[in-house]
Amino acid sequence: MVGTSKLALAAALAVAPAALGTEAVRGEVDRLVASIAAARHLTYHGTLPVQVVDRAEAARQAERLNDQADADPAARGDAELLRRLGLLAPPRDEGEVPGASPRFDAVTGRLWVPSFVPIEAQKVALAHEVAHAVADQRFAFRRLMEIGNDGRSRLSGDARRARLAVVEGDAMLTGLELLDPRENFLGAHELSALAGRLRAAGRDPAGGWTAALAGFTHVDGLLFVARARAHHPWHTVDALWTDPPSSTEQILHPEKYESCEAPVTLEPSALPALPGLGAPATTDVAGELVIRAWLATAWAPEVAARAAAGWGGDRAALYGAPPAASAPDGGVAPAALSWLTVWDDPGEAEDFARAARVVLQRLAEKDAHGDTSEASRPDGVVFSSPGGLFGLARRGEAVALLIAAPEGAEPALESMLSAVRRGGDVSRRPASRPRPAALPGCLRRDRAGGSE
Repeated sequence: MVGTSKLALAAALAVAPAALGTEAVRGEVDRLVASIAAARHLTYHGTLPVQVVDRAEAARQAERLNDQADADPAARGDAELLRRLGLLAPPRDEGEVPGASPRFDAVTGRLWVPSFVPIEAQKVALAHEVAHAVADQRFAFRRLMEIGNDGRSRLSGDARRARLAVVEGDAMLTGLELLDPRENFLGAHELSALAGRLRAAGRDPAGGWTAALAGFTHVDGLLFVARARAHHPWHTVDALWTDPPSSTEQILHPEKYESCEAPVTLEPSALPALPGLGAPATTDVAGELVIRAWLATAWAPEVAARAAAGWGGDRAALYGAPPAASAPDGGVAPAALSWLTVWDDPGEAEDFARAARVVLQRLAEKDAHGDTSEASRPDGVVFSSPGGLFGLARRGEAVALLIAAPEGAEPALESMLSAVRRGGDVSRRPASRPRPAALPGCLRRDRAGGSE
């Protein structure tokens, strides 16, 4: 839950009475299920399974969840992409107790509640997790995330993040409904002020991806879901689960969701083989949120947001390192990355390219400890260093990037730009601004126009 105070939790743990009993937790959960289901205008059938866990079991559950994420190739690839972009730093040890917050497990349908935290200290988080459980029974989290029997999501990383924003936004909105049944918080001024307070509470002084993702899923997700609820019944929120956003762009700019402005799909075949590495080991869609966070490593957040706002689509590829590869400091060489992006128009592409050049140079200098050389090209720039080749090229509405690529990889920039020009590796080539918003068969647009 965004804004949970580590100091407050530590204080609660320090003075915690005897471990919570199952009976006390059961009564509180049953009360919450009834009140949250009523606030959310849903019916919860049966009894929510609850397991009260001690510190040792909570730690095991946390480890199990980490192991599940590590076993998912999509999750591993997503983490490696973020790490290669300099967004995913090693976790910091801040003295947190694993599993010290309640958690609803959509795989087992069970609510895990720590016995070593006073019930009063976890009431807000408990209500949030119960809201997840109520929504999951009605809409099915695994169906929304398109998780197959093998436990893997069929969605891109960007689409997963967009749908997580619906999940968290729904639970946040339900919690607010419980606190304020008159829905005064849905006023434009009140909601904006609330969002500001939530962002401030969840801000990480060190920045980083974890804080950015939490702010997106909980705060931007809340704003997205509340927009649907503000002037319509709850069934408009229900519809978000069956007709979910397709990109983080649609969460950050809800008008693009409402007008069905779909992202441009770049096929994996648009990403080239690299010398000595061959074809990509894995590809994924980064999306506007990741691009915004990446640019924010070198620019003020508002500048990064403006430079990322014209996103149309992208695909990034990671490559396996050759056996003898090593970093300049003697460590393991980071994975090479190629990245093709398309934008709403050439002006938006140029805005991104200017901002990305600065980030790219910083990455090159960081990987090579400052030992870099710069070479201009007609459509961009290339930084060469012992850490690899870092390149950027733009043509029209397309921008191609290389990060830590091997020597001789510069032609890959032209290959990516040519893939957009050919159009064969792009499902819908971006048009001049504005990108077509009123796509054929856009039910959301038709409803808005009263033609349904």
